[in-house]
Parts: sequence; C-alpha cells; structure tokens
Amino acid sequence: IYFVLIFLFLPILYSSNINSAEYPDTSLAVVDINLLLNDSKVAIDANKQIEEITLNIQEKLNKDESSLLKEEQKLIEAQSILAPEAFEENRIAFEKNVQSYQVKRQETLVKLENMIAAVRKEIIDEIKPILEEICEEKGITVVLEKGANLNTGLPVVILNAENMDITKVVLKRLNKALPKITVEFDE
Repeated sequence: IYFVLIFLFLPILYSSNINSAEYPDTSLAVVDINLLLNDSKVAIDANKQIEEITLNIQEKLNKDESSLLKEEQKLIEAQSILAPEAFEENRIAFEKNVQSYQVKRQETLVKLENMIAAVRKEIIDEIKPILEEICEEKGITVVLEKGANLNTGLPVVILNAENMDITKVVLKRLNKALPKITVEFDE
C-alpha cells in the first residue's frame, strides 16, 4: 500500500516542481495604509475639513435640539391652559417634530460617514498607482498591509525587515501627487 501511495504522489511532486518555474520570484514589501490615511498631507488637510464640517453639523443639530426643548417646555406650560383636545393636537405635532428631527439627524450622520468613506476611497485610489509604480521599479510582486486590519483590528504583518517597508516612499510620492483634496458635504 505504501508503494502504491508513493507512486501515486510522485508525479504530483515532480509536476509541482516543473510548474513552479512558471511563477515569478516572489519579492515582498509592506505598507502601512493607516499611516498614509492619517499622516499624509492630503489626509491631514481632509481631516481638518471634515472636522470643520462635523462642527458645523453638530452646531445645526444642537440648535434644532434646543428648539425642540423650548417647544417641549412651551407645551408643558400650555397643558394647564389648553383644552384637552387642543393639548393633544399640540402634543401630536410636537412628537412629529421630534421624529422628524431624529430622522434628519440619522440621515445627516449617515451622509457624514459616507462622505468620510468617499474621501478615504479617493486617497486610496491615489495610493494604488503609486504602489504599482514602486512595485514595478523595485520588482516587488506582493505588497502586504502593515497596519491593523480594518475589519478585525489585528495586524496583517507582525514583523518585517526594515528594507521591506515602502510606506515612507509611498508617503513622499503621495504628498507630491495629491497634497490637498476638496471635501464637500451634500446636505
């Protein structure tokens, strides 16, 4: 039985050696995408704009919330003066206003998240050709992400040789290619 198994797997072993010649030599590099998305000129500029937009949105939402609180206070004060039917009408109108505010707030926050995702995508779209160019120049066949995986939070690369890290080269070229970006919030 052992001889039969050996004869069955022998051709597979030899064919895998023959096929390996078809594949290029593997040259690895690592890049820290999170660093590029936080420390590049474009990211710093975009983060400032996003912060301003977020503050403006928060001010508007706080203003609307304050208005609702005043409306609620007036409703409570009017409860003893108004007839029960009139109070009930005002209460229903107030609840509709509260619901409308909550929907508007949620939609605004989703739009804000989508805007941030679009900015990140635009930066990453600019990084891809830079990576391809560096890979072509240096003969790199595989690039691994050095930072934490966005889904799991765990690092993709735990340890690497210093000369494998091309993050600084990518950062320099990204800063030159895309120093600024316009961030717009569609209300």
